Amino acid sequence: MSAATRIALATTEPLTWAEICEQYPDQWVYVVEIDYIHPRGFEFRTARVISHGQTRREAYDQARLFRDYYELIGHYFTGSRAMQPLLRPSVILDDELRVAIRYRR
Repeated sequence: MSAATRIALATTEPLTWAEICEQYPDQWVYVVEIDYIHPRGFEFRTARVISHGQTRREAYDQARLFRDYYELIGHYFTGSRAMQPLLRPSVILDDELRVAIRYRR
């Protein structure tokens, strides 16, 4: 069996994001042949799954085999993770601070 045949057998048929989430719940997935909605966006119509796993590393190790065959490989998490808000410093920019920043030597 040739390498191209093995690669073709390892990928899924084109799936929508909802189908991918249904088949691989709470997993990291690596996808190829991505049909993006917008050229510079993240949302896509369909894609083929080449690897999946409970951890990002597990899915990545499987996807590494496909690097020679696909120029673009995307990775996504299918679950809903509670994202913690980023810690950002708050600064009150009053006249005194504005002058200090502007004329700093």
